[in-house]
Amino acid sequence: MYNIHLIFTRHFEGGNCNSEELYKIIKSVNPEVIFEELSISNFHKSYQEGELFTLETNAIKMYLLGHSTDHVPVDTFELPKSYEDNLNRMLDRITSDIRLAESRNLRNLINQLIAYANQHGFSFLNSKYNDEVMEKYNILKEAILNQLNEDRLFQIHKLEKETIENREEEMLRNIYQYSREHHYHQGLFFIGAGHRKSMLQKIKKYNEVENPKLNWIFND
Repeated sequence: MYNIHLIFTRHFEGGNCNSEELYKIIKSVNPEVIFEELSISNFHKSYQEGELFTLETNAIKMYLLGHSTDHVPVDTFELPKSYEDNLNRMLDRITSDIRLAESRNLRNLINQLIAYANQHGFSFLNSKYNDEVMEKYNILKEAILNQLNEDRLFQIHKLEKETIENREEEMLRNIYQYSREHHYHQGLFFIGAGHRKSMLQKIKKYNEVENPKLNWIFND
């Protein structure tokens, strides 16, 4: 049986959402393989070069000190040129327009997301309430973009949605490919909580047609 515990996270530490708490989750699962939302280059920066630190990599390093476990970077879709810089520019633009009430509301919602995760930790990030807050985030984001009505922002947003779709598909393909080539009982997959709703939908479709059949374990 291929069990995969799907844990939605965020990439920075704060409050009850920290590497110590995530380490406890990993230890409770005792996985034979950990699938990580990391590119191959960032995987090397984290584990070989020691230049990249995230909440997840900090927790995994703690676990690997006492356990022999495969850990596999699965976020291998090649990002478009200047992708992250453009996303940061778009976020700065849509959260800094003092004329728009939606812009102020979006800033407040981002702060609420951080506060909820700090207070409630991974129980919040792995809940339907997280989905509801993210839905509000996306609605506000679309409203601001429409009001600003700037072609460059529309292009960045379109590319963002396409890239997220491609990344999620790539991660699942990599997990199923690994599972065809390796036998294991307990696996663990970490991915950011912003992917929760769409990943759960994709997993349902994948498990209807792909082999081997994976037993996904998550809060729903």
